[in-house]
Amino acid sequence: MSCERIVVGGVSAIVCTRGRKNRRQCRWCGRGAAFACDATKRSRTCSAPMCAEHAREAGPDTHHCPDHAAMLGLFGASA
Repeated sequence: MSCERIVVGGVSAIVCTRGRKNRRQCRWCGRGAAFACDATKRSRTCSAPMCAEHAREAGPDTHHCPDHAAMLGLFGASA
């Protein structure tokens, strides 16, 4: 069983999983990716893999990567 410490909004948690290891890694830090960027450009999503620490919540079940969050001026956009 592999476990990973994640921090979301200043709250830390430990997430443990069994079986296949998460193959997608955060583009900014290399940890396991929990989200994909939902920002769109020309009707395509960015889909950059990112961990919970680097994901910026843009709405219900919608997250942006630090690059798109900064471009859109979302709160807490700095990575």
